[in-house]
Amino acid sequence: MHIFLNVMSFLLSKLSPKNLERLAYGITFLFFRVIGLRKKLILKNLDIVFGDQKSQKQKERIGFESYYHFVLTSLEFLAERDGKLGDQVSIEGEHYLAEAKKQGNGAYILCIHMGSWEAMGSALTRLGYPSNVIVKKVGSEKMDRFINDLRRRNGFYSIVRRKKGDAVKGIKRALERNELVGFVMDQARPGEPMLPFFNKPAKTNTSFAAIHRRIPAPIIPVYITRVKAGQHRLKVLAPLEMNGREADGADVETKSLAFNRVVEDMIMACPEQYFWMHNRWKLS
Repeated sequence: MHIFLNVMSFLLSKLSPKNLERLAYGITFLFFRVIGLRKKLILKNLDIVFGDQKSQKQKERIGFESYYHFVLTSLEFLAERDGKLGDQVSIEGEHYLAEAKKQGNGAYILCIHMGSWEAMGSALTRLGYPSNVIVKKVGSEKMDRFINDLRRRNGFYSIVRRKKGDAVKGIKRALERNELVGFVMDQARPGEPMLPFFNKPAKTNTSFAAIHRRIPAPIIPVYITRVKAGQHRLKVLAPLEMNGREADGADVETKSLAFNRVVEDMIMACPEQYFWMHNRWKLS
């Protein structure tokens, strides 16, 4: 697998941005239109969010574009072997990051799977805000090592959760270095509460709110959208207002619900580039 990934990465690195787009379109057409891999789930999620606001044809278009952007994000990531993934990223709202950096305590980045999230971390580091993301092991040891090595080359650093307590220690060290810690807030997790998300109860990750209570730092929502292959736009929003370090569990759910609302706003800013393959509304 490691050799295969390296060969594929090398071959993709030889393609122009335009050819990467063509390849991504072909793969998307095959898997979405022909095979229908996860198409049913994507359309179900779009039905939950948009209901009668959009026609079935519009939902199909959004689903196809979402699939395409995910495939293109994956190809761009694999193709960038020289650490330049975040080079072509414009930014809006950088002053929020600069203000947090002046405080010297680091900051959390509330982010989602939209556009090229890999380019987002790389771009933030290149702009002078070293960025870390909390990750679990991906596939085999060799595959996991390959992916994390590509991230490091591009300036996006991993806080790996291998055993209990690893993530908290890594977060604390990163914040002490006055760095950014990214929390991806749009994935379902087993054992988590069902909180409203687009007006329907959805599995919601409450670990971010719980960790923030233990290790406070500014929370800055950030999302990225693709302009075209290899070029992206980063939007930094105003830091969230959080209330102290309350000790009860209800506060964790209250904050997590607030995070859900922020995620909703970010998704609606560009639903065509959001990753609709997550089954947030599953019951178990």
